[in-house]
Amino acid sequence: MPDAADMAQTFESQHRDTSLNKLARTDGPPPVVIDGVACCAECEEPIAPARLKALPGVGLCVACQQSREMEREETEPEE
Repeated sequence: MPDAADMAQTFESQHRDTSLNKLARTDGPPPVVIDGVACCAECEEPIAPARLKALPGVGLCVACQQSREMEREETEPEE
């Protein structure tokens, strides 16, 4: 029988996965499918299988996501 720590760990894991999946779906375009392979919506290069497994539905490769985040940081006003 799971104890309180096990239940808390399970809850945290499910919450994290749900949040990551939601972020992946809302933070960019869906992937482009080319010859049955999920590809980046910006550069059309295949998205790494590990990235797709970690963030199902992600539409950008790591390089394009990093570029987008850097552009976002540059345009945000400093506090």
